Amino acid sequence: MALLLLTFVAFLVIGLPIAFAMLGAALIAVWYEGFPLTVYAQRVSSGVQSFPLLAVPLFILAGNLMNQSGMSERLFEFARALIGHIRGGLAHVNVVASVFMSGISGSSLADCAATTRVFVPQMEKAGFSRAFSVALTASSATLAPIIPPSILLIIYGWVANVSIGDLFVAGILPGILIGAVLLTLTGIMARVRNFPTGDPFSGHALRKTFARSVWALLLPILIVGGFRAGIFTATEVAAVAVFYALLVGVVIYRTLDLKGIVQALLSTARDTAAILLLVAAASPFAWVLAMNQAPQAMLGFITGITDHPILVLLLLNVMLIVLGTFMETLAIIIILLPILIPLLNALDINLIHFGIVMIVNLLIGQMTPPLGVLMFVSCSIARVRMGAFLREAWPFLVGLVAALLALTFIPAITLWLPSALRW
Repeated sequence: MALLLLTFVAFLVIGLPIAFAMLGAALIAVWYEGFPLTVYAQRVSSGVQSFPLLAVPLFILAGNLMNQSGMSERLFEFARALIGHIRGGLAHVNVVASVFMSGISGSSLADCAATTRVFVPQMEKAGFSRAFSVALTASSATLAPIIPPSILLIIYGWVANVSIGDLFVAGILPGILIGAVLLTLTGIMARVRNFPTGDPFSGHALRKTFARSVWALLLPILIVGGFRAGIFTATEVAAVAVFYALLVGVVIYRTLDLKGIVQALLSTARDTAAILLLVAAASPFAWVLAMNQAPQAMLGFITGITDHPILVLLLLNVMLIVLGTFMETLAIIIILLPILIPLLNALDINLIHFGIVMIVNLLIGQMTPPLGVLMFVSCSIARVRMGAFLREAWPFLVGLVAALLALTFIPAITLWLPSALRW
């Protein structure tokens, strides 16, 4: 195990992508242990031979098709008509639009890139500083993997062997909580800094933009409703989402042409290849850790410090945030979760509850240096320095940590809705 971890770190230090670092480290460990290399090849291939994983490219394709058909812009317009008239209106619109967008893409990076390109220039023109606009955009992008559909929750459900439908439903209230925290902080800062107000409220504009965006707003309802009614599995509802996106884009909006479909397919192929390469690479890596009893070692180490579930969750919070600043989120889930599951089961920590807590932790890590990907994506697109970003982002980071603590200490925020919808 020491050879595996040291080789993995060495590969990262010399600049190898994380997937290739895992593949190389696992290959060396398997060879050193004397296992046939066919075992390594089988582990790589079996890592992606899972029916639930088919939902990943399908949800990505559905999101890309909806973006190509202009649904993102329609949602932005509706959010602006709904809340853009209050003080700091565009900042509030940024958060509300991210809530709407989360029901389409399921990817924090995709949402961050889209909203940065759309909102930062508009906010800067309206009188907001560029650094504040970027910090708010990156913070609100953390909603995407929490509100269904979510690629991270699909991967978590597959690794932990828990219901993806329950995870999707469990993410709704935490997503609303985090959105409310960001809106509250934005409102306070709007008052303190005397942010500009938007255009006066117009009922006609609200009705018009709602009518234009209603088909996009119905997609999350279709996904969650299909799950809870028992009509679809995760993979089937992802296929339905693709059909729905095509129907809306081609027939109803008539904004999706052959060129847009091809572009959506190419983008989906690139994103899916990157995700599934990580999944395949993590499979032999996690297998070597399991063979060397890493789960048992983790259980002994944590319970040697404390066996109180809440204190264990707080320790894991710190560890996950730190890891999230250095490693890719999917890789952390696939590598670390199999090690943690025996610990969570031993302490009777609900895996659905922990799934939401884990995702929120990792998303906070994506916001922080040295390697927070949301920070780098938003700063690189808007050309903002890291120091300026951090000076504006710290209130939002504090708010996200406060929301995380609420989710940690009050499991009912996560577990009440899945339980209620079972009746």
